[in-house]
Amino acid sequence: MVMTAARIASAHVDATTRDSSAETIDARPSRRKGRARRLAIFAGALSAIVAIVAGISGAAEAWPPKGSFVIAGDLKQPTLVATADVLTNLHNLPIPAYTLVASFQGPNGLESHSFGGVLLYDALTLLVPNFNAAVKNDKLRFHVTATGSDAYEAIVGWGEIDPAFENKSVLLAVIQDGQPLTQPRLVVPGDIHGGRYVSDVVSVRLGRVPDDPVIQFLPIGQ
Repeated sequence: MVMTAARIASAHVDATTRDSSAETIDARPSRRKGRARRLAIFAGALSAIVAIVAGISGAAEAWPPKGSFVIAGDLKQPTLVATADVLTNLHNLPIPAYTLVASFQGPNGLESHSFGGVLLYDALTLLVPNFNAAVKNDKLRFHVTATGSDAYEAIVGWGEIDPAFENKSVLLAVIQDGQPLTQPRLVVPGDIHGGRYVSDVVSVRLGRVPDDPVIQFLPIGQ
């Protein structure tokens, strides 16, 4: 009985060992399959990320959509505007519409055109500039950059358009010589040359000139 029990015990141990080995051997392909699945999932996720980034990049290249423009920068209410909406509602906007005739030197000599649209000052004021009331005449540190669809840019100082200073009637025109424009045109009456008459405007951005570093060395308040 002892020998039989020993043999049975031995046989049981051998069987357990064999079973354990079998489980270990069988687990290896399973781990390989699991690793392969994880790699496949990772590759899929990576492809998705690449696709998303590519999509974002494509969207950025197409921004803003054709026929629209952005008014943004240091404003509390930046906005995307469809030019067609401005044309349709030009006389029903919360700001008045203006018509003016402006002349300037162009590449082929003197040009004169009639324009219809809204004042740049009115459009920006409607969207609430982020002026700092604690800084004396902070608004005079601000400027407006108009960017055309060809990346051409020109700047107008806030002091030029503010009624309390130069009060120049700078226009965001959506009509030129009686014809509707697909994109606005910046009109700067009084300029001798037409360099700031930015065509096909896609962006109007209000910005603030940074403080001059020399200010920290001035004896202010001493």
